[in-house]
Amino acid sequence: MSMSDEQKRKRVKRRVFTGITTNVLVLGIVSLLTDMSSEMIYPILPLFLTAIGATGLVIGLIEGASETTASMVKVISGWYSDRYRRRKPFILWGYGTSTAVKPLLYLATAPWHVFGLRVAERVGKGIRSAPRDALIADSTDQGYWGRAFGFHKAMDSTGAVLGPILILPVLIAASTVTEGTYRLIFLLSTIPAFLAVVVILAFVRDKEARSTRKLGEFFKEMRHLGRPFYLLMAVVMVFYIGEISYAFFILRAYDEGFTIGAYSQTVSTTMLYILYNVVFVLVAIPAGDLSDKIGRKPVIAFSFSLFAITSALMASANTLWLLGLGFVMFGVYKGSSEGVFKAYVTDIVPSNLRGTALGAFHTSVGLVMLPGGIVAGLLWDSVGHWATFAYGFATSLVALLLLVVLRVRKAEITPA
Repeated sequence: MSMSDEQKRKRVKRRVFTGITTNVLVLGIVSLLTDMSSEMIYPILPLFLTAIGATGLVIGLIEGASETTASMVKVISGWYSDRYRRRKPFILWGYGTSTAVKPLLYLATAPWHVFGLRVAERVGKGIRSAPRDALIADSTDQGYWGRAFGFHKAMDSTGAVLGPILILPVLIAASTVTEGTYRLIFLLSTIPAFLAVVVILAFVRDKEARSTRKLGEFFKEMRHLGRPFYLLMAVVMVFYIGEISYAFFILRAYDEGFTIGAYSQTVSTTMLYILYNVVFVLVAIPAGDLSDKIGRKPVIAFSFSLFAITSALMASANTLWLLGLGFVMFGVYKGSSEGVFKAYVTDIVPSNLRGTALGAFHTSVGLVMLPGGIVAGLLWDSVGHWATFAYGFATSLVALLLLVVLRVRKAEITPA
């Protein structure tokens, strides 16, 4: 006998502990494993790119183009997951694509090889992101959306802590860190990514299957996202065009030449990156809880202000302690913004368009990251590191002003 729709909804929303259901927990584990894999790569990728001839502009281009390409996929995958009311197939294919690409970095010998592989890996993220976030919202009662997204980001960033920790023994054991050291790490990173795909297959529970939309309705339904959504996206795009990539934080620390104890520059920089992710983990859930209680806007305004201060600090930091403080503040900013943004989007759109809205949110972010990355890279190469961070400082203040001025209210939603 098949389950009723109500029984299926209850199964999807089984709670593990307050505000966190089984699906949210499992998707958190998946993100932990996947980010563990990715973060074995990310701290060393800018250094690997530099070793094979990349400039600051090329690194900015790679980061911006990979995110922008992925962003073009996110709104489509989100809309299709709304159309079919199925999230799991998109989640599985997205994580599977990223897993298949990672070991190919071992073969990269030129920056354009990394460019192509990063774009392909990010396309996998584009396929999975909006359906996964929509399933988190589907699986959680409205009063706990901030906590659920905060929990997911905390699990994601726990993987980002464990990944660099796992590669530290490899970096320390190498008397001299070479391209071969980096390539070995690329291969090892495949293991947790593969485990994440297995967890999805075994434990993620989908919503009921139900197709109610036609492809031609896509643009019509985009209008139903409502004025509050598009006001929020205007703020998002202004901010993210100047959000400085983690890659520039790593390069900034490495270029200063500071070391922690007897460790090499590469190991010391990786330790700072671990510190950033530890702070991210510690902040994400409390920030989500706080946004559930006092609203999303004050928390996001705080994160914008903090990013401006962080950018100013990184532009002028000239000691190891100041650089370390910059990484800590970057972690607080990330932890207090990413999950809260997703909860905010979920708040202000019709429930049957969550996947579409979250996909459009990711797309808006990605579309501005390419020009933003190019500008940041050009400033880095032609003016200096201080100009890149000054750019981030300026755009975050403009975004903060827009957030304060624009009135984004849930009551303005037009039902789909």
